[in-house]
Amino acid sequence: MLARVGSSVKLIIRRNSYVYAMNINLRQLQAFVGVYRLGSLTRAAEQMFITQPAASVLLRQLEESIGIRLFDRTTRSLRPTAAAHESIGRAERILREFGELERGFDDVARRRRGRLNLGATPAVASSLVPAALMEFRNRFPGIDVTLHDLAPEDLIDSVADETVELSIGTPRGPSAEVELTPLINDRMCVICTGDSPLARRKQIGWSEIGAHPTVTVKKGSGIRAIIDDTMSRLGLQFEPAYEVSYLATALSLTQHGLGISVLPSYLTRYFHSGRLVAIRLVDPVVTRNLSIATRMGASLSPAAESFVAILRSRLETDAQASRRPGSPRRRGKVP
Repeated sequence: MLARVGSSVKLIIRRNSYVYAMNINLRQLQAFVGVYRLGSLTRAAEQMFITQPAASVLLRQLEESIGIRLFDRTTRSLRPTAAAHESIGRAERILREFGELERGFDDVARRRRGRLNLGATPAVASSLVPAALMEFRNRFPGIDVTLHDLAPEDLIDSVADETVELSIGTPRGPSAEVELTPLINDRMCVICTGDSPLARRKQIGWSEIGAHPTVTVKKGSGIRAIIDDTMSRLGLQFEPAYEVSYLATALSLTQHGLGISVLPSYLTRYFHSGRLVAIRLVDPVVTRNLSIATRMGASLSPAAESFVAILRSRLETDAQASRRPGSPRRRGKVP
């Protein structure tokens, strides 16, 4: 049996009721295989890019570690012993396995191979993720990606139990096991069509919502809880004209003129872009931020690091585009 210990291999041999443990350096194994196959200490040293005395030291250290002579030495040659003949196959297999391991590590580090398990709420998965995922797939085709649609209440648990490496959305609350990193700092807005009289407004008070037919998500969602809580604190009744299950449905009904929606502004960049306008809600200003959830103290895989970098870059590009003069996305003047 083999175990890796630092830069060496611990070879554990069981014979009868005794256990023998030997610390074998990989360079020692390379020297042994080189001398055995090339029949020359000098040629083996050249192959390893070391001096002949250094190769000789490696060979002697190996023999001392295992307690067996591998070569009979004469003034002109090294002749393999029976122990060397018996061990050469295993030594070469060990070197092959470590070579494969090194190549595997390199593939993962260079994103040529790997796996990314990503979670996101349905709204995020259908708005922010697709373009970033397309760029990621084009740049790293060897990475297998699994995208999990998660309810907001599952964003934390799915990371904590390692179902996903990271999740994106607005979690219901903090956790000692999961770290939240801000992705988008957003605010609640009124969403309406571009030809609505409200589209010319720079801001709208929460108290004005009741004067307009409103489309919203059903009770139990995080956004509905924000709306109900804000209206309750203002002493106002909230009676929506339509209640739906998904944010995309609410935006579609709004786009068809069935009512305004009260949602985070970022959604208008990805759903019905140019046809819907976001107007800031004030008195009070209510934030609704998106975060990336990862396990506390855990390093992200190279694949996950690259995906997050691509996602952030695309969000910045989209934000800059929305701030350009004449952009349809500026009509609501939401920062």
